[in-house]
Amino acid sequence: MITHTNESSTSEDEEMSTSDGGNSETETNVLPPMPAMELTQIEFEAYPPADEDWDGVRALLDGLVKGLTLDVGNFSQTLIDNYKVGTVIKGADIEEGEDDPVFAVASILPLSLFSDSAKLKQLTTSLLSKCDADTTGDIDKILSSPDTAFLLNAKFNNLPLQITAQLYKALKMELITERRENASYNVRNLIMLAKSFQEPEQGRKVKRSKHATPSVQYEGADLSILSEIATHSFSWKVTDETLAPMDTTKRAEEVSQGYRTVLVVSTDRFLKSVDKIVEILSSDS
Repeated sequence: MITHTNESSTSEDEEMSTSDGGNSETETNVLPPMPAMELTQIEFEAYPPADEDWDGVRALLDGLVKGLTLDVGNFSQTLIDNYKVGTVIKGADIEEGEDDPVFAVASILPLSLFSDSAKLKQLTTSLLSKCDADTTGDIDKILSSPDTAFLLNAKFNNLPLQITAQLYKALKMELITERRENASYNVRNLIMLAKSFQEPEQGRKVKRSKHATPSVQYEGADLSILSEIATHSFSWKVTDETLAPMDTTKRAEEVSQGYRTVLVVSTDRFLKSVDKIVEILSSDS
């Protein structure tokens, strides 16, 4: 259990789709700078994903997969069903009848564990549609291989960095253990879906072709580290998502454009990078 004095976590880092089970759909959303909020004492606790977490897991994943065509509800249930390498972060000591939100979910989910091949095909086809011509062939081979897993880490925007660090630490320990007992987790490549953005200056500097991969930035040091060791990456614009500048010296209209990025990282390099990620996130918190 981790006790942390944190700004009230009553809003997620973006509005989530409210559709019940089908494809991920979005609404226009400009994210304002985080306002001053009352400090509250929040105790977080880690649990294995369970059926009772479906709504919270789905909401977090819905915000992560914007721009893709998939059944987010089915994806969420598949993650919960295969909970051996996965964690949800919730509040500790929640009274019966109180809201029990999921503040974060992290999981490594092998593609071979998807029981509905049609739902998986829908997702992989949507991912391939986002690639540029130079990487489509390689990504297609990776997505078609049983040696591939999704690496998922979705969380509230203002979750303490030390919690994120502990999520990575748990993923490493659980994956090492599960690989000894379950061949499905002996995967070679991890596909990570990541939130990214492009500042207005970046968008104006270079005119890119329709299929060029944009240059993006990441809010978290963990994603920056993983992007450096990725063997492949590609991004797409989330047209209805913009982020207002956190720097108060900038004009309000100087908004950053929201993107989603796929990072392909070898499992071995991910495991070797976790200690560095944990160290940096812990020192920044």
